[in-house]
Amino acid sequence: MPDEIIEELWQIKDRMAREYGYDIDVFVAHLQSRQQVEGRQVVDLHAMKKATEQAASAKSRS
Repeated sequence: MPDEIIEELWQIKDRMAREYGYDIDVFVAHLQSRQQVEGRQVVDLHAMKKATEQAASAKSRS
C-alpha cells in the first residue's frame, strides 16, 4: 500500500507544475509577486540555509 501522504504531495506537486506550464521561472515569478502583494516573504531561503548549516554542524559534533 503506497504512503497516502506522499501520494497527496505528488498530486499537489503535479497540479502546481501543470498550473505554471512546468516552467520553474514562471512559478518563481508567481511567488515573488505574492511576496509583493502580501508584504511578506513566501520562501525564506536564508533561513533554510541557516537551518541546514546548523544541522550539519550538530551532526559533525556528535
